[in-house]
Amino acid sequence: MSWTVSQIAVCSIAVLHVLFMLGELVRWESPFIMTLVLQKWPHKLELSADESHFVSMVVHNAGIYNGIVASGLFVAAALGRDAFPVQVALLTGGIVAGLFGAKTLTKATIAQAILGAIALVIVLWFRT
Repeated sequence: MSWTVSQIAVCSIAVLHVLFMLGELVRWESPFIMTLVLQKWPHKLELSADESHFVSMVVHNAGIYNGIVASGLFVAAALGRDAFPVQVALLTGGIVAGLFGAKTLTKATIAQAILGAIALVIVLWFRT
């Protein structure tokens, strides 16, 4: 089976979601991504042990969702043209989540993800 540009692009976004998932799940008490965000936060947050544990559980939950999105994208890419609506739905959800993240978290990192997802939707639209 030969892979199309669209399938390779969808898989590349899926790999990014796997990396997000790992960043949100690894280091159980203080996930890697949580640590990065807290370091770049404009003011120092002094979290108690209980608060830190609660925040890490929320970050872990986001990691599970990123794993689910990655799985869906891999399956949609493998199915090819027949899964075009699923690919667009998953990527559109990523754009919406990215817009929310840009509003509530760090703008620069999330903006890159949004632009990547928008570019991929355009590629899919014209290549499928």
